[in-house]
Amino acid sequence: MQKKCKNCDRNSYSSGDWYQWICPYCGKDITLLTASPVTRRIIVVRPTIPKRLQLVQPAEEDTA
Repeated sequence: MQKKCKNCDRNSYSSGDWYQWICPYCGKDITLLTASPVTRRIIVVRPTIPKRLQLVQPAEEDTA
């Protein structure tokens, strides 16, 4: 579902329309605006974390 905020004129997307809907860009409550189905496909891309920013797992100590 999508709604267009009348305050900032940007589109907001959600998987449902049965709860409070706050514009993620300006923070205005757009719950009472009418939602419409998404007209284009959105592809979610999981970003890769550069090697230098990845957490290093501590080596397990051999206790035997």
